[in-house]
Amino acid sequence: MYKLALFGYSGGGKTALFRKLTGKNDDVYDPMKPNLAVGRYNDAALEKVAAAAGTKKTVYPEFGIYDFKGMPSSDGFPDDYLKNLSSMDAIICTVNNYQGDSDPVKDCNSLLMELVLYDAARIEKMLERAEKPNSGLSERLLKVLGEGLKLLESEKRLSSLDSDNLGLLNGMEFLTVKPLLFFVNGNSVPCGISLPAVLSDVSVLDPVDFYPAIIKAMSLVTFYTVKGDISQGWLVPGSLNARESAGKVHKDIEKGFIRVATVNYKDFLGAGGWQKAKASGLLKFLGPNSSISDMDVVEFYFH
Repeated sequence: MYKLALFGYSGGGKTALFRKLTGKNDDVYDPMKPNLAVGRYNDAALEKVAAAAGTKKTVYPEFGIYDFKGMPSSDGFPDDYLKNLSSMDAIICTVNNYQGDSDPVKDCNSLLMELVLYDAARIEKMLERAEKPNSGLSERLLKVLGEGLKLLESEKRLSSLDSDNLGLLNGMEFLTVKPLLFFVNGNSVPCGISLPAVLSDVSVLDPVDFYPAIIKAMSLVTFYTVKGDISQGWLVPGSLNARESAGKVHKDIEKGFIRVATVNYKDFLGAGGWQKAKASGLLKFLGPNSSISDMDVVEFYFH
């Protein structure tokens, strides 16, 4: 399950968003411990797949939603707090725009800088350590860290590095390599924010509209399976091949993978289900190194 962090200053609207997405009203008062609940993506396309397939049960994709306690903007966030974000798959910065004196543009940039400064401090410490014998850091990694620090010092994110260099930073707990979105809570002040992605108006937020923005930011692909009386939606990184995608359903399918049959979502609906799509010659058969397309309905064959 992918982990989404709700991050922002006190009064930004994180908890309201958290409750809207999860339906959980309980609170957690430890500032270092986020409130956790599950948010379900009620995928309308999956509902149509289930209707065409005639299944009795529908299993929707879910996300772990983590509501991190806000800090006053005047205080900022301590390193121990920000370190907790390193285990998240995406960070959603929430800012106040429901009060007349709110400044959402300022708050968005300020939250971005909190993350930038945290990563810059981490790289600086790593480069200092590299000056000592047996640091364990390769020359290539040191070069990438140096390039990354220059990006951060120019107020740019580490995600701006090219993909090969970015891959070297995997597992190093940097925050600005993660998908980052901004949620502007309310519409008191008109704002045109030039940032990675902006969502708006918590008061009319519908999770059906919210999750597609998350899925796009995380470069995920959706596919659907129909097994017995169950239709289910799956989210996998778009970079995975068919065999690896099968592993997200079950590791045994990945180990014994033979091939996967796929049919385009619209063709599946037009045909009226899997068997009719098969009879109409609409199925495509893919090998282990092929890619499943977004919104395909699939069936895996395995030993």
